[in-house]
Order: sequence, then structure tokens, then C-alpha cells
Amino acid sequence: MNLSKPTFQEPALFTCELTVRVSDLNYGYHLGNDRIVGLMHEARMQFLNTFGYTEMNIEGCGLILRDLSVVLKKEMFYGDVLMVEIAVPEWSSTGFKIEYRFTRKEEGKPVTTALAHTTMVCFDYEKRKPIRVPEVL
Repeated sequence: MNLSKPTFQEPALFTCELTVRVSDLNYGYHLGNDRIVGLMHEARMQFLNTFGYTEMNIEGCGLILRDLSVVLKKEMFYGDVLMVEIAVPEWSSTGFKIEYRFTRKEEGKPVTTALAHTTMVCFDYEKRKPIRVPEVL
């Protein structure tokens, strides 16, 4: 899996709502580029939790983030309710790619505000090395 410009491949496997908080704003009074990473993390945790998993335990395997990429398409402001969709379009023997699409309602229609992806690697934290993706995934 190579780091590339984020896209979003249907179908979405999970959707959640997150609200832009005042602490997410930068000096331009919009969502800071560093804060989108925190929102991605929150959405990923909620996604994993729907299956009873955490980043530290998926059938005995942990996850570690190898890379991420974000394209901000529109400003996001305090109080914006964002729909975050997650897809998992690519797998390897030791990891997978998660794609994120952030949208908000603007004038009655969804507006994509950001696209992002992360490459997650299955990781043995005791041995400090990558491991194979559990068969259950």
C-alpha cells in the first residue's frame, strides 16, 4: 500500500457523527489541520468498537498507524456536525487501508469537507514487530 492522494471507495462500512469543538479551531477560526487527525482517530475507534475491538486488541493483535494522508476540501467551523464515513478497500498480509470521508450539510445537501486515509499495520506490542492480519478480519 502506497501513500497516495485520498479517495473514498464505496461502500461505507461505518458512519458516525462528530461535532467540531471550540478546541478544534485554529487562529483562522476554522478546524485546524492537526485536529482532523484527532477526528479520524475518534471515528476509527468508534468503528472498531462496533465489533468489540480496540486499537490495542483485535483478536490479540494491536494496530499501529503507518501513514496518513488528508485532503481538506472546505473549511469546517465550530458547531459543524460532520458525518464521517469509513471504508476499508485494501488489505495486505500485515495491514489494511482505512478511508475516511467527512461531509456536512450545507444548504440542504451533503458537502464533502475532507477526504483522508490511514494505513494500519497489525502489530505485536510485546515483540515490537508487525504480525499477520487475524483471519477474523
